[in-house]
Amino acid sequence: MDSILVGCGQIAEIHIQAMKHLGHSVRWVVGRNPEKTEAFAKKHGIDHFTTDLEQALKSDAAVAHICTPPTQHYQAVLKCLEAGKHVICEKPLSLSVQEAEELALIAQRSRLINAVCCNVRFYPANRKAAEEIRSGKIGRPLMIFGSYLQEFHAPPHEDGWRFDPALSGNQRAISEIGTHWIDLAYAWTGLKAVEVMASLGNWYPVRYRKNGKLYAEPAGEPVAVHTEDAAAVVLRFENGAIGTLTLSEVSRGHFNDLSMEISGTDGSFRWEELFSEELQYSSDGSMRKENFACIDRSETFENLFREVYAAIDGNLHQDYPTFQDGLYLAKACEAIRKSGETGEWARI
Repeated sequence: MDSILVGCGQIAEIHIQAMKHLGHSVRWVVGRNPEKTEAFAKKHGIDHFTTDLEQALKSDAAVAHICTPPTQHYQAVLKCLEAGKHVICEKPLSLSVQEAEELALIAQRSRLINAVCCNVRFYPANRKAAEEIRSGKIGRPLMIFGSYLQEFHAPPHEDGWRFDPALSGNQRAISEIGTHWIDLAYAWTGLKAVEVMASLGNWYPVRYRKNGKLYAEPAGEPVAVHTEDAAAVVLRFENGAIGTLTLSEVSRGHFNDLSMEISGTDGSFRWEELFSEELQYSSDGSMRKENFACIDRSETFENLFREVYAAIDGNLHQDYPTFQDGLYLAKACEAIRKSGETGEWARI
């Protein structure tokens, strides 16, 4: 099946490799920079490239993959839906709850297939955990807790669009990594958070740009940073369960350390992305491990896309995150940001 790839950065590389492995072709690539877009197209053997999305949408490609920075998602997704394309959008669907609501409604009315790239739930161990927990193996979930720690924005670090407010918007750790954790908690349990209390940390509000990097010490052009490096969040879920979440993009020594643990009335499950093939379970005083296929994170995109393309073809498929899930994530992220700013509980 032919597709349009909107964006040609790092995440677009992951999308195109996953599509190639699944046997789907990219007909068009759309980018902001003409030279970079052409170079990306030639690298991957894509015949058509442009900086004009509407030009690409005139083609008969059935699916659009949105791989742009967050603030550009809304307009790109809207144009694709209006052109009758099925859409797979990187998370977050939007940083604006109002925009996410509009996109979810349009997608629902159009009956076009729509998906948000919350790929972490597509590790085999996580799919098993979701099956077991939703079937009642651990009884009623009581505690939902974990963290997502990275070091990518601990200075000095690479500069990029995440430090351009016009592209990154008003969130960073919350929307970039928090969305994965919040979605995984929902995928495991079927429960949504309804209220949050958050504390946000911006440890380097002024960084200094020099030679493509940002430094903590004065070393070049000062860059004001208004988005959060970290967040500590307390959550209340719709069944009465409570949870805690720690997010950090400045924790040195951590690459992609996502963890999730759920304690229920009859047992517990725990998973860590560092040991993604292992799922830990307990119904007594000790944890037992079950091993699953060891896959790379990029393969979780393949697992996600496989289900979405099956839905597009009208074939049987497993659940995948849709724009309705993207709307929930937009509401959750906005509530965390609001709580962090006001110091009060915020409803989702």
